[in-house]
Amino acid sequence: MKIIRQAVQVLAKGGLIIYPTETCYGLGADATNPAAIGKVLAFKGQRRKKPISIAVASPKMAQQYVKINSTAANIYRRLLPGPITVISASLGKVDPRLEAKNKTLGVRIPAYPLAQKLIATLGKPITATAANTSGRKIPYTVSDILAQLSIKKKNLIDYIIDIGRLPPRPPSAVVDTTLNEPTILRQGEIHLAKLGAKSMVTNSPEETQELAQHLLRKHFPALTKKTLLFALQGELGAGKTQFAKGLGLALQISHPITSPTFIITKEYPYKSGSSQGTFYHIDAWRIAGRQENLDFLIDYLQPGNIIAIEWIQKGKRFLQNLANNQQVKIIWIDIEHLGNRCRRIRFVD
Repeated sequence: MKIIRQAVQVLAKGGLIIYPTETCYGLGADATNPAAIGKVLAFKGQRRKKPISIAVASPKMAQQYVKINSTAANIYRRLLPGPITVISASLGKVDPRLEAKNKTLGVRIPAYPLAQKLIATLGKPITATAANTSGRKIPYTVSDILAQLSIKKKNLIDYIIDIGRLPPRPPSAVVDTTLNEPTILRQGEIHLAKLGAKSMVTNSPEETQELAQHLLRKHFPALTKKTLLFALQGELGAGKTQFAKGLGLALQISHPITSPTFIITKEYPYKSGSSQGTFYHIDAWRIAGRQENLDFLIDYLQPGNIIAIEWIQKGKRFLQNLANNQQVKIIWIDIEHLGNRCRRIRFVD
């Protein structure tokens, strides 16, 4: 392809390109070329303040630049290519300004075929950072990029691959695999605004629990014919488990409701008035990110049962496919950390 060939020629000479990915337009430069990385930093308007991830074509290429432990290997095998940045210990083969201060490096394998072809043809990793200047909006069109640039920064760009407007999508999830358990630093969102979400702010864990109780009681009559499924999303520490605790309180479950991260699913039988069933509390993070790996939920879809799933992003398509299932009532919940004990909770019920 002529476009790929021309872009690779630019990259090989230390040039700077703009290229499309599955999330937004990216800023690409040879990650091993100090002069090229200097151009990236000048474009972004930052020095050694924030690390910059690299994009590779395959796990085999990633192994040349980072140490891949068992946690990282599992993510590469099951979730990539896709919008996930995996942080691992760097082998020091890229420009050090791309690394974090603790010598770690973020790695992506784009799911976008053009980006994959570009990297594979070059035979080296390129930078995987949004093609916006520091603090500006995510670029879904080339015009978005050019409109925010000074003439000096426009002159830094050597080649643009413009395929038109990209679908607006959230940034990639960022997962640190250098710890014993992966830490999610950022998680792509399922946007509830399009579904007509309501919103409220809670100022304590107790208020978050009270909202959960209110929503469960509101829909409790539906349990005679349906399963209630609470689909929860929000960053680490946002309050997803606090919401689940509220559901437990409404069901008068005496056992403590705790995070099921390490065992994926916890089951709590309940009896409340004339209704009885099981409350299933699920953490989807440790489930491989493919849709079919949530198929076990089908067995839980019985009248009277209640399911709360944390990290619903991992099973977005699966849950959306349940939307028309007459056996299930899905209540979508998004929890945003506003600081201290304050949370903004958006919900569609």
